[in-house]
Amino acid sequence: MKSCKWSTKGVLFGIGLALSFYNAGYSAEPIKFGVSTAISGDQAASGKPFLQAITMMADLFNEQGGILGRPVKVVYYDDKGIPDQALQICKKLVFEDKVQTLQPGSSSGCIMTGMAAGKEGKVAMWGYGLVKDWLLQGNGMIFRSACPDDATLPALAQFAVQKLHVKNVGVLYLDTFAGESTKNTFVKWFTRLGGRVSKITPYTEGNRDFSSQFMALAGDKPDAVFMEVQSGACAPALRQLRQFMPKEVQVLAEISWLSTNIRKEAGDIVNGIYYFAHPAVSVNPDPEVQKWINMAKAKLGFYDEIMARAIVGMSVMKEAITRAKTTDAVAVMKEVHKMKDFPTVMGPFTYDPRDGEGLKRGIVVTPTGGADLSKDKVVFSHTTKEPLYDKVIDYTPYFGKDYYGQLLKFHSLQ
Repeated sequence: MKSCKWSTKGVLFGIGLALSFYNAGYSAEPIKFGVSTAISGDQAASGKPFLQAITMMADLFNEQGGILGRPVKVVYYDDKGIPDQALQICKKLVFEDKVQTLQPGSSSGCIMTGMAAGKEGKVAMWGYGLVKDWLLQGNGMIFRSACPDDATLPALAQFAVQKLHVKNVGVLYLDTFAGESTKNTFVKWFTRLGGRVSKITPYTEGNRDFSSQFMALAGDKPDAVFMEVQSGACAPALRQLRQFMPKEVQVLAEISWLSTNIRKEAGDIVNGIYYFAHPAVSVNPDPEVQKWINMAKAKLGFYDEIMARAIVGMSVMKEAITRAKTTDAVAVMKEVHKMKDFPTVMGPFTYDPRDGEGLKRGIVVTPTGGADLSKDKVVFSHTTKEPLYDKVIDYTPYFGKDYYGQLLKFHSLQ
C-alpha cells in the first residue's frame, strides 16, 4: 500500500491543490481527517473530484481558524475502489496515522469493509455511498453525506401522483442489482401513495432495442412510464418510447438525464420528461446550493455532483466537533445525532435516528431546452418524514441501551 502525496504524478489534477498542513499561526496538533478513496482505477473519475473537494474544505476550515483552534490536515490513500484495499488503508489511518475522523471508502463496498477499522478504533466516521447496509450496520458511528435513492425517489412518486395525477404506471428497468433496487424503491413509494404498477419489464446491460418492452408496456395503457435506464441506453430508450407509446404518456426518469453527453444525444426529445435528483445539482436555484457550487467553481475551476458529498461530510463533521468541543468519537457522533436543520449543499441536515439518515430531500426536474441543461427547471421538492428502512440501527454497543429512546424523544418522534 502506497501513501499518495500531492507531488506525485497520480494526483496532480492540473490545478495545484495543496494539502492542509500547519499554518504559521498554529501551534496545536492538527485534527486529522482520514480518507480512503479512489484516485486510480475504475472509481477514479469520481474519487479524484471527491478528494479535491475534501481538501478545498480543509483549506477553508484553516482559513477560518481551524477547528477548536487546531489546524485541519487531510491524510489520504488510494483504495482503487477495492474493498480489501480500503480495509488495509483504514487500519493504517486509524491505528498508525491516528486520524480523528474517517471516510472509509470510495464505494459502498469499500465503506462496508473499511468502517470495521473505524468502529474498532472508535473513530467518528462519514461516508458517501448510497447503499443502506453500511449505514444500518454502523451502530451510529457513521453518517451519510448524501441523499440516498430512498429519499430522492419518493419525490418523483409524490410528484407523479399529486401533480401529474398518474394512477397507472409501467416500469422499464436495467436488470442489475442497482437497477432493481431503484425500481423497487420507486414501486414501493408509488404504490404506497395509491398508484398502481401495471407492468414491469427489464432490459439487459448493453441492449439498445426496447421495442418489445415498450409494446408490452403499451398493452396495459399506463398513464406514465418510469424508465430506470442508464448511460448510453437513455437516448435510444426515450426515442423508442416516443415511437411506441401514445404521446400523452408521461415519462418519469432518473438522474442520468443530468449528463451533458446523454442530453446532446437525445436533443429535444427530452422536453417534457421529469427526472428525480438530489438538491445539490447546478439547476437548483436554492441560494445555499448555489453558494457552495459557486465556491467549488471559483476554487477548483469546475463542479461535479460528487463534490457535494464531500462538502456535506466535511461541514457536518466540523460542526459536530465544534459543538462537542472535543474529537472524542462518541461525543462527536452524539452531536451528529442531535443535529437539526443544519444547512448544507444537499439541503438541511436533520438526523433521523429511525433510519440514520440526515438528508431526505429530493427534487423533480424537467428539461425545457433539449440539450441545454441550464434551462432545466426544478418543479417539485419533497422531504420524506417517514423512516426509510424497516431495520433500526442498534446504537447500544457505543451509546448504551437507552440511547435510541433518548434520540427519539429529542427529535420529538415518540
